Amino acid sequence: MEKTSMMLFLINLCIISGIIMIRRCNAATYFVGDTSGWDISSDLDSWTLGKRFSVGDVLMFQYSSTHSVYEVAKDNFQNCNTTEPIRTFTNGNTTVALTKPEDRFFVCGNKLHCFAGMRLQVNVQSNGPSQAPVGAPRAATAGILQPFSKKNNPATGIASSAGSFRGSGWRSSLESFVYLIIFAFPFVYVLVD
Repeated sequence: MEKTSMMLFLINLCIISGIIMIRRCNAATYFVGDTSGWDISSDLDSWTLGKRFSVGDVLMFQYSSTHSVYEVAKDNFQNCNTTEPIRTFTNGNTTVALTKPEDRFFVCGNKLHCFAGMRLQVNVQSNGPSQAPVGAPRAATAGILQPFSKKNNPATGIASSAGSFRGSGWRSSLESFVYLIIFAFPFVYVLVD
């Protein structure tokens, strides 16, 4: 009876671990503005169309030294007011994790740029992974991101939201899960005997 209980526990543990790994890899990384980046030339209003931002997703802002990213409250977003920011970023490579369901507001620290359209409102939802409409480009699966700056590497364009990263996403999580099932589970079963 004790062996059966231990086996059921181990099976449930493997299933739960697999579910957690698969859910974790559903997060998406969005490169704000795609190939234009966080720039005055980006049409950020249309960039958000067809995208669904969920808890666990990441926003990547890539911009030159003439720009910055200020996270602001809704009232300050409407007026491009940067005097009371929630957070300020100026390094050219800003990663913002979307950690809870809420509306988030970002503006360029240059008020004229903000009024010209360099502002972004993101509605973060809690109900599962990001789902782009059929035919729309998908965001890159979250993974290890290499730093990039237009200032440091002008010959290289900004990666698109449709890109992917090796060694991340559902495939590597699935491989880890299969590894656990094939190698770890029989080893634990032998120890229980």
